[in-house]
Amino acid sequence: MNASPRNIAGRIARWGKGKSGFCDPDRRDHFGLCTTLRVDTSGYYEHSQAEHPGIELCFAVGDTRHQRHFRGRSWVVADDALMVFNARERHVEECSANPDLRDLRAVIVHPGFVDSLLADAGMNTDELVFDEALLHPAPPLRHALDALFAAAAAPGTSHVAIDCALTELVIELTTRLKHSASAVLRTLGRRGYYPGLAARARAILRDEMGSQDLDLQQIASRAGLSKFHFVRAFRDKTGITPIQYLNRLRIDVAKQKLQPGAQAVTEIAFDVGFADISAFNKAFQRHAGISPTQYRNIFRARA
Repeated sequence: MNASPRNIAGRIARWGKGKSGFCDPDRRDHFGLCTTLRVDTSGYYEHSQAEHPGIELCFAVGDTRHQRHFRGRSWVVADDALMVFNARERHVEECSANPDLRDLRAVIVHPGFVDSLLADAGMNTDELVFDEALLHPAPPLRHALDALFAAAAAPGTSHVAIDCALTELVIELTTRLKHSASAVLRTLGRRGYYPGLAARARAILRDEMGSQDLDLQQIASRAGLSKFHFVRAFRDKTGITPIQYLNRLRIDVAKQKLQPGAQAVTEIAFDVGFADISAFNKAFQRHAGISPTQYRNIFRARA
């Protein structure tokens, strides 16, 4: 995988290659929050030594197998398995030249993002050391991974969509998997301190995005605050109001739904929470710079 010592992915030194050259990942950095990688390894063979400053999750898609070497042993990432690398944990990545083993994906979570979620708990990324390296994730964690990659794949997606999907993913990781801070976070969770206000609010907005009668009082009540304090606290954490955040999230999810081209634009507008097509078209034009139909046509022209 390509990387520079200065970027978020940390140090990666290539050890070898096959006759077809190095693995060539589709690598995308998202607003300083995370890096996603999709690697087509067909026709390639490569060993790389890697070390990342943030937590990395690595998984194979479909009936594929990939190897990783660390902690004194060899591991196979296959089927629905998920591999978790702690921050700065050195490992050796092996890409296979088998043409049937092509789809490998990874997400590297920027340590600053994890630190921001753990701030209310007085903790940071370095204090999270996961017990298990290889696991079979429960459906909510797999759903969070899928949501993140769907957001990452949509051209023009905003900071909000990545922020929301990544928040969901990190909460799933830290509350469902065993790690060095599990006991502390469970205690804080029972007291309402983890996840923090902004993270809880983002989760609520994600869950209720499709509701056309969602209002601020309802969101604030679920977050455990008055509407006034909720809006102020949310804006302090994210830089925008909850409604601005919600509308941007709705448009980004609409972009994901528009790409396949099967669902009617009007139906998509209702699915993401707009009461009428006119309001949807105006909001989409404002955030994307083009109409929903024009956005869809771009993908049809590429097909």
